[in-house]
Amino acid sequence: MLKPLKAFNSIANAIAEVHPYAKVALSILISASKMILDQADRDDAVSSLLSKVSEVFAFMTEEEELAKITSMLAVYGKIARQTLEDQECLGKTW
Repeated sequence: MLKPLKAFNSIANAIAEVHPYAKVALSILISASKMILDQADRDDAVSSLLSKVSEVFAFMTEEEELAKITSMLAVYGKIARQTLEDQECLGKTW
């Protein structure tokens, strides 16, 4: 989906380096395309993070034996607190 934008960004950067007038004209378009591509990278990273968090919580809830181990309660609490902190951080920056 982003291939055309990546191609445009690459070509526009090459043209901007060769022609000084084009550099000025293309700078806004290059900046906008870079912002979109960077956001797509962040979206992919967050999606991957959410997938991992989901796997951890699925593992925690599937394993009844883990829930019976008293020492695991502290670990579960730490995981839950860290997840909440991460969610708050993402909520502020997203």
